[in-house]
Amino acid sequence: MTISQIKNNKTIRILLILLILIISITFLYKPHFESKFGGGDNLEWYQEVKERNTLEKIFDYKYYSGRFGPSSYFNPVQLLVWRYMVTHYDKNHYPYHLLCTLIHIINTIIVFFLLKTFIKNNFFSFGAALSFAIYYLNFETIGWISATITTGLAAFFILSTLFLSIKYFQTKNKFFYLSSLLTFAVGTFTKEYVVFVIPILLVYYLITQKKMVLKFIKTDLIFLPYLILSLPIILITFAKLNTSAIVTTWGGFNLGIHMFYRFTNFVNYLITIVPVSFVIQIAVTAFILFSFPLLIYCGLKDKNLLFLIVWLVLLISIYIYSNFRDIYSLARYLYLPSVAWFGLLYYITANIRNKKTKIITSFCLINYTIILNLFLILR
Repeated sequence: MTISQIKNNKTIRILLILLILIISITFLYKPHFESKFGGGDNLEWYQEVKERNTLEKIFDYKYYSGRFGPSSYFNPVQLLVWRYMVTHYDKNHYPYHLLCTLIHIINTIIVFFLLKTFIKNNFFSFGAALSFAIYYLNFETIGWISATITTGLAAFFILSTLFLSIKYFQTKNKFFYLSSLLTFAVGTFTKEYVVFVIPILLVYYLITQKKMVLKFIKTDLIFLPYLILSLPIILITFAKLNTSAIVTTWGGFNLGIHMFYRFTNFVNYLITIVPVSFVIQIAVTAFILFSFPLLIYCGLKDKNLLFLIVWLVLLISIYIYSNFRDIYSLARYLYLPSVAWFGLLYYITANIRNKKTKIITSFCLINYTIILNLFLILR
């Protein structure tokens, strides 16, 4: 078999995987198209863009309509998306759900290629991407329009920035670097927490690229443009914080206790998918406390494993500050952490050396991450 034939076979396999992912999402998410526009934050965004009907008002970071919701933040990219949809489709729910499904399909494709840089195996990368695509709580997230345009759109920019940056580190092609800067810059004006892609990238760089961590070298300067590009949204966000729950209700010691509880709560729901009893939560928390140090120890010999662990911890840590209510009612905060979670599980399984153990583990993992979620969606 020639080199060109091998390349063609690889391309066909990848295209087949992408086709399966697209068909799976299209089929499973079809019931969402029957859901009406609804109220809540869907209506808040609708009213906001009806009022902010010019570019000047959309990009006015001091603008405040007096309503709780979109006006409390500065997210002009989201407003532009909403403005386009409201102008052309008003409250016709079908185009909105089409957009939401399309965003999720694109994110799933990025997840496949992103995790493939770590897993190096099409089957397990596909399994991780499919698990993310049909994860029950993500299914619920995509069903709510404002959740997708907020979390799904922000996830697109975070995942794209991360993927393009990793490609730059691997190839040294400046096109990937400049593209990552562009997606990052636009992403910061989609949702504030896109700036947290910087510590994720920094961790990847320190773990997988830099040999002498404490010594400054010229290549470290590649992070300076990201920091500069993040300054506008950081300054605007702080200017609009006013009476944040972080500095009032949850200040000092209470914040630390609350954050620890939320961290374990996030992992509980990643593991169990649905609400469980207090006893099971305690058992899962104990499992987490014991397994993380062990995984980190193993990660000292495996840089990719170590990054996936830290990536999961960082993603959960980022979102716990956005969640002061029940996690199940705010399932969208698990959208991005689920990428690192499934990536970690499938990476570990893909690297099991014993063939029998690998087959058994793969069977259990597929039942847990795919079959169970299909049951919850289709029941």
